[in-house]
Amino acid sequence: MASNARRLLIVAGMLYLVGALEGVQVLRQRRRGTGRSLVTAGADRDPASCRLLALTWWPAGIAALWAAAWLPRPSIGRRWSQRCLVSGIVVTGLGITLRQWAIVTLGRFFVAHVLVQPGQTVVSSGPYRWLRHPAYTGLWLEMAGIGLATGNVLSAVTCVLLPLIGRASRVAGEERELTASLPGYRDYARGKPRLLPLIW
Repeated sequence: MASNARRLLIVAGMLYLVGALEGVQVLRQRRRGTGRSLVTAGADRDPASCRLLALTWWPAGIAALWAAAWLPRPSIGRRWSQRCLVSGIVVTGLGITLRQWAIVTLGRFFVAHVLVQPGQTVVSSGPYRWLRHPAYTGLWLEMAGIGLATGNVLSAVTCVLLPLIGRASRVAGEERELTASLPGYRDYARGKPRLLPLIW
């Protein structure tokens, strides 16, 4: 029981770290004068997907912690427990790295709502060479790693599938706006996966 409590503290710390990094982005955008809300931004061209994103991301992490704490039965077993924890930390770390790389690559064009800004151009460097929406892929990996780290099957499934619903909706909204309003985006997107290589 003590080892499960330690694991849950580590997983809660991972969730806190991911949330703190998102909070830093909120503060950066406010400082730049680009308002951002966790629920929706006034200028967002697809506010419904923004709400769905918020409703599927944080609740997935909270549900995963709850399931790991109160529903320990569908666990992977002690033999794989440590491997899951280490693998989950690595996957979350990869997600953080990919998301931050994507944010730095976009620079001033990174905003948390669907809106093509004046003077915006297609960015095809950094992780955008391989994926159209690597920042969202990073977010998804962060949560998938948190689910894996719990060592609980229900938590892992929740953290893989629930955030994917919000991501898919948000990506579809961005694709519509970028294709309609950003010159050259249609050519850039051709043959390049949106979120997951070889899948979508």
